[in-house]
Amino acid sequence: MMSLFRRAPMASACLIAAAGAGAMAPAATASAPGWSTPHTASVVPFGIYGAAPNGQGVQLFATPGASQSRTAAMRAIKSDATQGKAVTIDANGRPGVGLLSLAINTNAKLVSAWSLDTLSVGPIGLAAALGARTALPQVGTVLPTTGSVSAVATTMSQANTATVAWIESDATTTWIKAATLRADATPIVTVLGTDTGSAEVENLSAGLDGSGRPTVTWTSTTPNGTPTTIAVARGDGTGAFAPATVQTLTATAPVSSERTFVRDGGALTAVWVESGSTPSAPATLRTADAPAGGAFGAPRTISTAVTGAVSWAGALDGRVALFYLTSAGPRVTLRSTSGTWGATRAVGPSGKRSVRTLSVGVDASGRVVLLWDDGPASSAPNRILTARSSSSSNPPGAYDQVAQRGGDKNCAKPSLAVSSSGDGLGSWLCDITSKSQGSPRLARLTKPSS
Repeated sequence: MMSLFRRAPMASACLIAAAGAGAMAPAATASAPGWSTPHTASVVPFGIYGAAPNGQGVQLFATPGASQSRTAAMRAIKSDATQGKAVTIDANGRPGVGLLSLAINTNAKLVSAWSLDTLSVGPIGLAAALGARTALPQVGTVLPTTGSVSAVATTMSQANTATVAWIESDATTTWIKAATLRADATPIVTVLGTDTGSAEVENLSAGLDGSGRPTVTWTSTTPNGTPTTIAVARGDGTGAFAPATVQTLTATAPVSSERTFVRDGGALTAVWVESGSTPSAPATLRTADAPAGGAFGAPRTISTAVTGAVSWAGALDGRVALFYLTSAGPRVTLRSTSGTWGATRAVGPSGKRSVRTLSVGVDASGRVVLLWDDGPASSAPNRILTARSSSSSNPPGAYDQVAQRGGDKNCAKPSLAVSSSGDGLGSWLCDITSKSQGSPRLARLTKPSS
């Protein structure tokens, strides 16, 4: 799943020095292999894309207009990356769209969820809808909430059972909840955890193991920034969850972001970013593994030199890709299916460059796709670059520039949605003229030949 027009601020530009040893070989092509010429996409306030195999893409987005009257909508994306007709989703007459989450399985059955945020006084609710790429939802379910929703995550199993997890708070209590959704059935809502103290509860993740059993994780950080704990709630796929287990993730520094990936047998890999000692100091990227049903082991440090954007992705076979920005340029570090972390590799052109946004995807075979913006050090990014693994065991190869439409300038802010088979969608923004800025682009990524 990928997002376009995110409401969170993008990472600031970073001027990067020479890539050094291990950099990918440069490629000066006008069109990247596997990528179509981008189409002009519809302008929406914000939205996210999802991809199922063989060109089965979808978009979940907020309709244009005032925040008080926006509704959620979806459209199918055709195999050539052109857009289908938009279908609005009725959440029992309640307007407002804030947070978005979308999950789609290999059969293109999907669940969409969105917070009912009208940017006005009062609690922020939550709605969800089941559907398919060929039968987009028109009616959503308003899930039971009493506080305001601040995070949402979704999964969709091959049995077409959806899990919608969220964080919800009022003046005194924070709840972590999950709803299990099936067609023509009442949602099963479970409270996974509560916090009545002053901890910051965030970094919600949800994933499925190979049997379709959900795991939901979240972090809690004390007001002074350390320690940060991680809670793990494991479900059985029917709507029941075991009591959440809690352990210290790190006591070294405040955690600014975290993501947990679920592997085939239920084992977990957590990756997180710890803030630097000062606002200008580099951040640290760490990871830890947990066996099925067990606790996380000792953390492993991937980098102590993170200076900007971080993107991560994982697959059921245990492959995890970390794509992050350092003062020396973008870097990628990969976890093998056996659990070994490989050498960190430089990505992109040598010399000083301007890079803001990174995006990474991993397919079911462990092949990795990278997408990022790039430009001269003296200006903002102006083009989109990409690199791709040739096999499940190889790192991404030489980089290429993705094709641009005639007249496009200052292309930046890319995002990826990669399906389990390795095809997918890429989106970014381009300027056309000084008065026509931030025009959305959408391109198709074809399935690898091997």
